[in-house]
Amino acid sequence: MSAAEMEVLVTGTTVSLTLSEEERELIQEILEERHRTLLVEISHTDHHHFKTVLRKKAELLESVLSRFLVNA
Repeated sequence: MSAAEMEVLVTGTTVSLTLSEEERELIQEILEERHRTLLVEISHTDHHHFKTVLRKKAELLESVLSRFLVNA
């Protein structure tokens, strides 16, 4: 599989996505920026339930990002 072609797991279904290198870099940048933003939001919130929701989103994003980077 080339750097520009990757498979993404979506609710148990494999989806093939073909990207140019520029598109792949853009998506990676967006994912990394959102992850940084979530970490800041987590550190600034005092509400336990909201912090739990944000942590779950951050973990999910880390999982997606790690699989995305493996295929880069």
